[in-house]
Amino acid sequence: MLEFLQAVELENIKPSNEDWSNFQLGKYTTFFDGKQVDLEDYKLAIISVEEDRSAINNKGCGKAPNKIRKELYELFIHFDMPPLIDLGIIKNGATVKDTQVALEEVLKYLFENKITVIIIGGSQDLTYGQFMAYENSINKLDIVVVDEKIDIKETEVINSSSFLWHILNNETLFLNSCTHIGHQVFYNNPMSIDILESLNHQTLRLGEVRNSIVELEPFIRNADLLSFDMSALKSSECPANAISSPNGFNGEEACQISRFAGFSNKISSFGLYEFNSFYDVNNQGAKQASQILWYFIEGFSGRKDDFPSEHNKNFMKYIVKLDSSNTEITFWKSTFSNRWWMQMPQKDEEIFLPCSYNDYQTALKDELPDKWMRAYSKMGS
Repeated sequence: MLEFLQAVELENIKPSNEDWSNFQLGKYTTFFDGKQVDLEDYKLAIISVEEDRSAINNKGCGKAPNKIRKELYELFIHFDMPPLIDLGIIKNGATVKDTQVALEEVLKYLFENKITVIIIGGSQDLTYGQFMAYENSINKLDIVVVDEKIDIKETEVINSSSFLWHILNNETLFLNSCTHIGHQVFYNNPMSIDILESLNHQTLRLGEVRNSIVELEPFIRNADLLSFDMSALKSSECPANAISSPNGFNGEEACQISRFAGFSNKISSFGLYEFNSFYDVNNQGAKQASQILWYFIEGFSGRKDDFPSEHNKNFMKYIVKLDSSNTEITFWKSTFSNRWWMQMPQKDEEIFLPCSYNDYQTALKDELPDKWMRAYSKMGS
C-alpha cells in the first residue's frame, strides 16, 4: 500500500506560522509521514486523490484536497474523537486507469484492517475505483450517489459522466441496489432515469427529498459506499464547481446527508468529489466541503452497534397485518437510536431492511411501503 501514497506537506495545510490549537481537528489527527504505519490503532482514515484527467467540464478539481484539508483541520471537535489518520495523497498513475487501480488497492487494504475511509477527490469517476475496492469482499453491494446529474452516459472509457454506466455493467461485482439522490430532471435525459428504474434501482429527485431530508436516512444506512458530487449543492452555497447550478441542496442539507452516512454502521467509504478551487469565492466552497466531512466524522463518532434481534432488549417488535395484500410485515424499532427496520420474508436468512417511521405508518394504513415492494421484487429476481 505504501508505494501508492505520498505524505501531505503539513506546512501547506497548517495555520500560518502556527500549529493547531486544542480541540481543533488537526490536533487530534495522525499524519502519515511516508514510513511504515500500524493501522491497528485507527478506525477512520482520510486519503485524497488529485486525479481529474477524466473530469467532464470541471478540470482543476484535482487540486482540491489540500484546500479542503486546511479548512477541515481548523474546525473544532465537540464529540469523542475517533482514532483518525490522514494517509495523504494517492499518487496519480501514468493513466487514469492506473490511478483507479491504486485507489482500489489502498481501499482494499484499509477495508481488510476494518478502517472506514473518507476519500477527497478529484473527479467523480473515481467512484468506480471506490466501487471496485469491494470486489471479493462482499456479495451484494449497495451504493448511494448524490449528484444533480445521473452519470450514466455509455462510453468506452470511464469518465465523470459515465462511471455509473460502467458500475451497472460490471460483471465481477454484484450491485444489489443503487440509490441516486438529488438529480434535477431538466439536466437529465429521461432514458437515464428509466435505465436505473428498469433495473429496480431508486432515483430520488431533488424536490422530492428536500421535502423531508430525514427520509433519506434509511437509504443511506443501507449503503456500503456513498459518492457525493459537490455539484449537487446550489451554486450560491458552494461556488466551487464549474457545472453547479442555481438549484440544489443547501449546505445544511448536505451536512445532514453526510452525518447520516457517518452514523451508518454499514458505510465503509465516503467519497467527496468535484470541488474545484478555481471557481471558489473567499474559500466558501472549501469551507462547505470541510463542514460536510466534519459531519461525517461527527456521525462516525456516534455510531451505535444496534441491529434487530429477538434477543436484543433494545428493540421493540411490531407486527402489521395488511388485509389488502394478505401480507404480514414485522417492524423493529431500536430504543437505543430510534431507527426502524422491516424484516423481509426470506427462508434461508434473516434480512432486515432499514426503513423509517413513515414506512411503519404506511403499513398501518394497509398499504405496502415502497421500500418493501422494491426489496421483495429484488428477492424474486
